[in-house]
Amino acid sequence: ALYLLMIGLPLAGWLILSAADKPVPFYGLELPHLIGPDPDQAKFIKGWHERVATWGYWLIGLHALAGLYHHYVQRDNTLLRMLPYK
Repeated sequence: ALYLLMIGLPLAGWLILSAADKPVPFYGLELPHLIGPDPDQAKFIKGWHERVATWGYWLIGLHALAGLYHHYVQRDNTLLRMLPYK
């Protein structure tokens, strides 16, 4: 789900800017529009973009809590295995 968010939310942002007929900057380049100008569609996609991003914040928080649960409650080495040093 986290990977879907990392791919889907930037694409939704690209669609929002395309539908709003605004430039789509990407590291000094301007990307082409994916869809034609449509302000109503831009508002619709923006609403979903914001909702899904909020769900993503909750998912990230739950993911962090799960790591802490494994470390402090289950006392396994799941969290330690993710660290770059041992």
